[in-house]
Amino acid sequence: MTRSYRSNKSLPFAHLHVKTRENHMEIDNKLNKYRQPLFQRCLIILLSLCITIHVLPVAVYAHPPSTMTLSYNLETQDLFVNLSHQVSDPATHYISQVEIKKNGVLYNTSFYSDQPTSDSFSYIYKVTATAGDSIEVYAECNLGGSRTAQYTILEENSKDDTATPGFEVVIFLCAILAGLVLLRKKYS
Repeated sequence: MTRSYRSNKSLPFAHLHVKTRENHMEIDNKLNKYRQPLFQRCLIILLSLCITIHVLPVAVYAHPPSTMTLSYNLETQDLFVNLSHQVSDPATHYISQVEIKKNGVLYNTSFYSDQPTSDSFSYIYKVTATAGDSIEVYAECNLGGSRTAQYTILEENSKDDTATPGFEVVIFLCAILAGLVLLRKKYS
């Protein structure tokens, strides 16, 4: 059974244009306007994800030396730099640079391609200095992070003691006093 229509007005959806080759191209162009930004957004998201996955492990494992202590022997002119930098593999994660400044002026820079141990270690440097000189040491991790320490060279006879004088005696006397108070309460 076939139907025949007398005019275009009686055809269903007659108000729509007949799809021609030009109309197809126009529709494709309109769709491409939306497809292209979507493709670009997906590409940007994918690249961002790849970069994040690649960089994140480095940021998680990178850290500065946890401690750095300095000492100096005035007789031998040796600077002792004691570092703590705990790593799983000292060949791939290490202190890569140690920079020494004497009285604010760069004195020595040493570069390293690994660290001696996976935890604590020391470097010894020859530094010509006199009493009163100020030494600053900067240590940098190859994956990121750094620490700086300062040291002022004291005279040979002076004692390099940063502890509070008599502090141990005060603690000991407080402990004895607390013991006496407890004994008095027990026998009262």
